This record gives sequence, structure tokens and C-alpha cells, in this order.
Amino acid sequence: MTACWIAIALKATLWAALMSTAALVVPVQHPQARRRFALLGMWGLWVLPWLPLPWQGLPTASIDVGTDSIAQVGWWWQILTAVWAIGSLVLLLRVVNDVAGILRMVRQAEKSTLNHGGAVEVRFTAEIEGPCMTGWLRPCVLLPLSAASWPEGTLRATLRHECQHARQMDGLHRFCAALVRACFWWNPAMHVLCGIYEAESEVCCDEAAATACSRREYGEMLLAHATLMPMPAFAVSFARRSGLRVRIQRLFATRRDSRWLLSARWLTALALIISAAVLMASIRVMPPELVQGISLKQEAKLRLNADPFPGAP
Repeated sequence: MTACWIAIALKATLWAALMSTAALVVPVQHPQARRRFALLGMWGLWVLPWLPLPWQGLPTASIDVGTDSIAQVGWWWQILTAVWAIGSLVLLLRVVNDVAGILRMVRQAEKSTLNHGGAVEVRFTAEIEGPCMTGWLRPCVLLPLSAASWPEGTLRATLRHECQHARQMDGLHRFCAALVRACFWWNPAMHVLCGIYEAESEVCCDEAAATACSRREYGEMLLAHATLMPMPAFAVSFARRSGLRVRIQRLFATRRDSRWLLSARWLTALALIISAAVLMASIRVMPPELVQGISLKQEAKLRLNADPFPGAP
């Protein structure tokens, strides 16, 4: 079992690292594409690294996960695996607690007559300092009590930002990111991948909200409502102080890459995705009896296809 977890960790790390690099290679003026690449890495993490290749002829490496392999990896690997499992369990319990907390907050929040498009419910609560959005089946925008006295332009831009999160189903994707971080808490590649998704999601929503006012006014609005208040990982906050400088810089960015550099970036990102898929499918995790069965099958096939009279005229 220890060797199996080691193999899973190796494949997941390679997948996350390649997909993170692919997302970062995409030009910054395409935040939706960078966000989609990161989402492909996050959701594909649960399936793609363990799928076999759909075609034959590519060499594969099989990782034996039998009892002999456990003795080979050493007792200290078993200790690290146990620490991994305990840490993941603690963080998963924290995620469950966050889910219960956000459900309680939504249930106790005061309903509002504000209606932005009809698909998203708006509520007021005293438990937060700044606006946030949560949920995906029934998305809800939570506003602080002070929002009732905000100027109309500020409130309109805020709701447009949070409703864009709802349209992007960021509540569901943030929940997936929370699970990835909990299961692979020790892995920097996973945190980088989830961080890319979260940063690009905010930029996409900033672009949508900035159409309700000037970019300067929207930037000042972000600074005015920046908060340090901790929120559940899957409750999307309007303006967290961490990363706010980069968001404002992206909001006013005017630099554009040349056409050949854009083409090179897109081709590099595509090559990285293909390489990640092929590399992940080329590494198989299987029990020793299956590995032995495949070896015997390949040997039998070679014997049947071999020339019984080599060199005969």
C-alpha cells in the first residue's frame, strides 16, 4: 500500500507541475484560458493520472505495489505515508467544518430585496467584513450590513463581480481546490495549481465588474473593501488583501506580446498539456500479479510471432 501511495504522489505531482506551467505560459491577457488550464489540472487530477493510454505502441512503466515493494521502500516511507494520511484526514475534517459553518452563516443571514439577474440570492450578515459568494447549486452573495449604505455604483459593481463568480461556478471549483489542498497538503505543486486558478478567477470577475464603472473607480473600490478576515476556502471573497496588488496591476495592464511570442506561448502550453497526458498515462500503478500476467502475455505473443526457422531460404 505504501508503494501505491508513493506512485500516486509521483504521478499527481508531475501532472500538477506540468499543468501549472502550461497555465502560466498562456499570455496574461487571456485570464479565462489560464483559468481553464488550471481547472483542467485540478479536476483532471482525480482521473487523468490513472487512465491508461487509448492507443498502443507507446512504452509504459509499471510500478509494482505488492508486498515486496513495501519492504524495498523502507520503513521511513511508511511513516511518511502515515503522516500524509493523518494530515489529510485533519484537513478534510476542517473542510467539513467550513461547509457546516458557511451553511449556518447563509441560513442565519437576512434576506435582501436586491436581485441581480434573479439566479443569485443576496443576503446581509454581520459575520463578514466584505462581500463574498458561496454555493453552486443555489449560489448566494453575502454582503456586510454596511453595504446597505453603499453608493449605487459600488453596490452594482460588487454584485456584478460576485455574480460572475456564480456564473463561473467558482463555489464548486473552490470546493474542489479545498479538497486538493487537503489531500495533497504537503505538495507545493498542488498549492501553486490551485493558486493559479483562484488568481485568474478573480481577474476574470474584475474584468466583468469593471464594465459597471471606470477601472480607476473599481480599483479604489477594491482597496476600500480589502479585508484580512479569514473565510472558508470555498467562499469567494470580493477583495482579500493578499494578492490585491497583482489584481490591480492586471486591471490597468496595457502591455501586449507580439504575435510571434503569443503563438510560441500557445504552442508551448499545448505541448505541455499533451506531454502531461502522455506522461501520466505512461506510468501505470498495478499489482505484481497483473504485471506478471502482462509480461507472460507479451512473451507468448513474441514467441507466436517469431520465425521458427530463422535464416532459412
